[in-house]
Amino acid sequence: MIYKIASSYKSMIVLLLILAIGAAAGTFIENDFGSARAKELVYTSWWYQLTLLFISVNLLLVIQKTKMYKVKARTLFHFSFVIILFGAGITHFFGLDGMMHIREGEKSNIIMVGEQKVETSFYISLHDFTLSRYPGSRSPSEFSSRVTLTDEEEDVKLDTDIYMNNTLIYKGYKFFQTSYDTDEMGTKLSVNKDPGVEITYIGYTLLFLGLILNLFDKKSRFQLLISKIKKMPIASLVFPLLILSQTPMYANDDSYTDNYLKEHKENSKLLAQHFATIVVQGPVGRMKPLDTQNREVLNKLTGRDTWQGMSANQVVLGMFSRPTLWKKVNIIKVKTPKLRKILGVCEKQKFVKFTDFFDEKGAYKLTAHVEHANQLVPSKRGTFERDLVKVDERLNIAFMSYRGVLLTVFPLPNNERNKWVDFKTMFAMIDNSELKRSTSRLLDAAYNRNYEKGFTYVDDIKAYQNEFGKNVMPEQEKLDVELWFNQTSLFFRLSLLYLLFGVTLLVYSLSSMFYNKIISKKIKFRISAISLVFVLAHTFGIATRWYIGGYAPISNTYETMIYIAYSAILASFFFLRKSTLALSASFLMAGIFIFAAYLGEIDPQITNLVPVLKSYWLSVHVSVITASYGFFGVGAILGLITLLLFSLRNQKRAHIDTHIKNITYITEVVLVLGLTLLVIGNFLGGIWANESWGRYWGWDPKETWAYISILVYVIVLHVRLIKDIYSPYLFSVLSVIAFYSILMTYFGVNFYLAGMHSYATGDPVPIPIWVYITSGIVLSIMLIAFPNRNLNKSKEKNDKN
Repeated sequence: MIYKIASSYKSMIVLLLILAIGAAAGTFIENDFGSARAKELVYTSWWYQLTLLFISVNLLLVIQKTKMYKVKARTLFHFSFVIILFGAGITHFFGLDGMMHIREGEKSNIIMVGEQKVETSFYISLHDFTLSRYPGSRSPSEFSSRVTLTDEEEDVKLDTDIYMNNTLIYKGYKFFQTSYDTDEMGTKLSVNKDPGVEITYIGYTLLFLGLILNLFDKKSRFQLLISKIKKMPIASLVFPLLILSQTPMYANDDSYTDNYLKEHKENSKLLAQHFATIVVQGPVGRMKPLDTQNREVLNKLTGRDTWQGMSANQVVLGMFSRPTLWKKVNIIKVKTPKLRKILGVCEKQKFVKFTDFFDEKGAYKLTAHVEHANQLVPSKRGTFERDLVKVDERLNIAFMSYRGVLLTVFPLPNNERNKWVDFKTMFAMIDNSELKRSTSRLLDAAYNRNYEKGFTYVDDIKAYQNEFGKNVMPEQEKLDVELWFNQTSLFFRLSLLYLLFGVTLLVYSLSSMFYNKIISKKIKFRISAISLVFVLAHTFGIATRWYIGGYAPISNTYETMIYIAYSAILASFFFLRKSTLALSASFLMAGIFIFAAYLGEIDPQITNLVPVLKSYWLSVHVSVITASYGFFGVGAILGLITLLLFSLRNQKRAHIDTHIKNITYITEVVLVLGLTLLVIGNFLGGIWANESWGRYWGWDPKETWAYISILVYVIVLHVRLIKDIYSPYLFSVLSVIAFYSILMTYFGVNFYLAGMHSYATGDPVPIPIWVYITSGIVLSIMLIAFPNRNLNKSKEKNDKN
């Protein structure tokens, strides 16, 4: 009985579903009741561990029953999961995970594991704790502990440094730099002893090797699909691009203000552009052109790159030089009608004045509301609270812009921290009469709208920067590249071109399918050539951002969305360019992802890396795992296209069945590649985590949903083995639905994990409108295609791969 249950494909699918649903429930339990409760009820519970055991037994029985061992690559990565689970079990039941705290000049051999003390036979002495920060900032750049390990029993004395991504290993114990005391006179080292690490790493090695070899093994399912794709003519498709409409700003009734804004818009362009070449020290210490920061400020205030025809540089220059006037200009974005009502403005007015936030006595109208919103856990805030917090942040940014607090463009001479200060601080702290005179005259020129007189004074400030700030000044070439990169808006333009190209290909491909016409080689060559140009342009954009930031641009949401789009078009160009339809799906996917990066609250700002991310593992782990999202996105779009073709089926269009089968093969290839990358990326993350802070897996919601996504796509790719329910229609439906797990991993964990309602107000948690729209479209297509779901029976034999 046990053998029958364990060896059936259906039981395997059920077990995988139990793991996925259980883990998903665990993330919600953690959100509401804490990680300890989630681990108790799900992750470390008896039933979850028993399910993992059943999975292992099932895998072994399937390998034996199907004689999988005859296909080495497939056996290798399937069997590796059993080894990994075995190693994880040893680590879980026999390992140690704790914390050691040491003050400077003291030593310790005590490891705190929860409330339990564990003594080691050796001591660690802390001689010095060092914390370095980014220039002019309180943000940590690196921190390290200079220690001595003393073991009298073994007559060992070892001097070493422990810092992020550099551990001390002795007698099976690993010491990781984790944190430090607030007075910076003590260190906190996480300690790990893992008896299962060798077994686990052997499993990882076999897993990576097996997955990669599987792509090239002639007996693999992947190669079988590739051979089928090569034999069949495939077409593709696209739709017309939507034109964005801009909401008109509310005009200011003050005629003087209107005249000033008009003149400032027309005459300040050149001075603002020159002013933007000054280097500024950002809030976290990054040295960048003022142009970059000005764009960030305007984007924060309005969500746009320009305002009423003025560039960000013109706006910031005006706000600082004429603050009283600009406080009466509608420039602060407000989303919710409820907040507009509290401010006393029209409920349809999307932008408000700085002065709208204060009553006649100068009191801040939102004080009580903001305090209440800030007391709520971010995940418990409703739509109103979230908008309130964002608007309060915009108001502070506007206030700092009026006062010039963000314009930290003056280096303090001989400052050990290389700190730069703003205009007001410069006048108070820097003894340089020429600099003060030039700065005053620049402000006078901007105030009196004598813009042409300001160029010389900007040059004086730049000369002062080069003389006293040369220790942290970026190379002029890098500054020029960043200024050019800002002006080109390369990725936004690429997103529009991708959508247009993708839609065009889609329409052309579908029409070719509909009329059963083969696309000529000449047209395919032109399509490939255009695709190559796009790939090269995207590659150039990523390389440029890498050069500007000094690290692989995959450290925040915006950068990873750009990278996901890149992986989609790159993969399709190299693997699927013979299919015009697959190319169209890839470019649509890429265009949608990049365009979405510019629509919401996603910040494109280039920032400094936090210490733990200063590791080559960041580049490897994140690049691999986010690349998989591009494949899954393409698979979802191909699934939708297949469902559309199902809805077009009839007796007169029998050829459509062939196209459906072809696209299904392509979709499966794309999902196999995506799953391969997702699995490798996740386990590389496990290695990074273990080598950086002593644990493979912490059941963090982000990594848990990545794990759930793996389980979901494993189910999607193996459901074909259940012959009595499988069909191309079902596979297409699952390939679309499965992508929601990726969306949850990428977006939902960060923004929408918290329950269905705000605890404080009862307001619904703000699920984006695009979720409802796309879900409705997907469901409609599925329902329309459902009556035509059964293809004509194929004469070809069912393969066993």
